[in-house]
Amino acid sequence: MANSNDKSQKKRIKVAVIANEFFELYQGRMGGFGWATRQVTNYFNSNSNLGIDVVLIAGETYGKSGEPDSIVHNTRLILRQGNKLEYIRRIWAEKIDLILSIDYRPNYRPLFWILPKTPIVLWARDPRPPEDVVKIETVRIPGVENVYPQGLKCYNCSSFAQVVRVSKLLGRSVLFATPTPFLKEKVPGTYGVKPSEVTFLPNIIDMEPAEVVKSEKPTVVFLARLDPYKRPWLFAEIARHFPDVEFIFMGKPHFQGKGAWQPTSLPDNMKLMGHVGEKDKIRILSQAWVLINTSIHEGLPVSFQESLKCETPILSCLDPENVVSQFGIYVGRYDGTGMEGIPKFIEGLKTLLENHELRTKLGKEGRKWVSKTHNQDNFQKVFSGLCKKAKVY
Repeated sequence: MANSNDKSQKKRIKVAVIANEFFELYQGRMGGFGWATRQVTNYFNSNSNLGIDVVLIAGETYGKSGEPDSIVHNTRLILRQGNKLEYIRRIWAEKIDLILSIDYRPNYRPLFWILPKTPIVLWARDPRPPEDVVKIETVRIPGVENVYPQGLKCYNCSSFAQVVRVSKLLGRSVLFATPTPFLKEKVPGTYGVKPSEVTFLPNIIDMEPAEVVKSEKPTVVFLARLDPYKRPWLFAEIARHFPDVEFIFMGKPHFQGKGAWQPTSLPDNMKLMGHVGEKDKIRILSQAWVLINTSIHEGLPVSFQESLKCETPILSCLDPENVVSQFGIYVGRYDGTGMEGIPKFIEGLKTLLENHELRTKLGKEGRKWVSKTHNQDNFQKVFSGLCKKAKVY
């Protein structure tokens, strides 16, 4: 990429990262899209020699006219404006060279139309074709199966096909990338377009645990929001079968009220940590013996990669990119409440807790995979290639 100290190189470029969440508690959801936004923003800001300046743009959140931009991760966040002309002028003033779209939501389109010739890189982090939407819709909370759970809504992202068609007429480059190769097959059914190429753009897993020392007492962790989509009740139910093991919830609910899951009547061996900061997360993951994931659907969960970086194997009813099969135990698919999978979860957890040699082997192999694949250097190399294809420098 361009080096700001080399006058023979091209000018610095400005990348607008557009998302609906930004991994800040006061900004709303704390999910994988926001995590990805934070990671790339921090990376570019910490490496000025790359020649990239960053601005964040909100897809859905509105601000008040005349208010200064919020600062998120030491970066300006431009909110949408009710005054469309004011908003357009605000965006144009940024002189943006490239849009990095954190997945796609229909409310991103105004930005795409305001900048009709600015190249787009769609980083498809959790594409959901119709068959996945059908699976997600089966989720129900045990005991209240007649109530539709909050947070299951899947956005229809096929309107991105129109963005691609119009962009082609205007000569705008639209490039597709995913954080894991297996998601490539989900792109056409989700966005309504079959791109000629989908590039593997890895995550930036930059946590560096010190020497990993596991807790003396068996500890099992859950790292996700406590929302119906993640089916946290399964984790609580598993804990009831292991009274001598400590179970830790890391995460907090985003939804409240009817259709939300309430963490009540939990077993005595379960601890609610809420949202935890990076240092505490690394410490807890490094001490844990197993990470359990009970979601109905995921792309490639960041929690898998962070857990493996801390040498903690995975027990899950999902197996994206065969990561769980390689570095843990895959218990099989269970839709709906997921309660039918409890016996397999119990069996898998017993195996991991009782076999120290297996746990250690899986954890160390998982850390090697994450360190080798999802790192800053690989991200930079691939992102640089995407910039060249987009002809931004």
